[in-house]
Amino acid sequence: MQRFPDLKGLQSLFWGLISAPEGVAKQVAELRRAGVLESEDLSFLVRTDARLGPVERLDIYANMYFYRLRDCLTEDFPKVAARIGAARFHNLVTDYLLAHPSTHFSLRELGGALPGFLCTHPLEREFPVLADLARLEWARVEVFDDADAPPLAREELLEAGGSAPDSFAVALISSVRLLRVDASVLPLWKQLDGCGGAEEDGERKRRARRATRGVRVWRKGFSVFHRSLPDDEERCLRALAAGGVTLAQLGELLLEQQPPDAPPGRAAQRLAALLGLWAGDELLTSHGPAALR
Repeated sequence: MQRFPDLKGLQSLFWGLISAPEGVAKQVAELRRAGVLESEDLSFLVRTDARLGPVERLDIYANMYFYRLRDCLTEDFPKVAARIGAARFHNLVTDYLLAHPSTHFSLRELGGALPGFLCTHPLEREFPVLADLARLEWARVEVFDDADAPPLAREELLEAGGSAPDSFAVALISSVRLLRVDASVLPLWKQLDGCGGAEEDGERKRRARRATRGVRVWRKGFSVFHRSLPDDEERCLRALAAGGVTLAQLGELLLEQQPPDAPPGRAAQRLAALLGLWAGDELLTSHGPAALR
């Protein structure tokens, strides 16, 4: 009878068998060929009876493990699951776990590679922009779990804007994500929420990848939000994400994007409006003078 030297060895064997991507029986055969097991008899590891042998009993655990991973991915990517349906999502998870088996102690990290995996998966051809939909969902997961940071209040920004616009630097808090996705992703999201009008699949495919759009994902309290970004706001936010930017520098960025015939003061008005919006959404934190560029 096969013997393992210690409990740790038995635990490692058990874990390797129930998490094997292609099933317990195939993993047992591979371990036998590799010399890890003396035989394919696992009665030393799992009790048997007249109804179920060791491999069949381990298969129960293996199936439970797979379905737990699938349920975790369904929770993190509900829109992707709704878009392609339960059967296709089940098969997608199977393909994904074969390529990206869980290696982290926390299931929180399980879906991190799914958006990139979808870029080359056949489902992306059948359901255009599926990868971008997954990118948006994963960004929302990251934002929800990211660290808290004290946001700047509107009053602090107004005071700094009036007294020290050239020396007061601000930056985005860490729990903000800036994405570029296909322009059809946000209408598709609303449709999957039941908030948008119906659109024929063929029409969406014709529109797919015609243009991209900036999207901001952020958290306020325990709620996560996202919305599309005008070009000028996206440019400012990306500057803020790259490090400390003074209020004066933000004004210069907006001024560069104004048309030549823009009325005087338009950039200043736009900056005031954006600062009020960002303060209300709790996006900004003080970065200090050391970060000035």
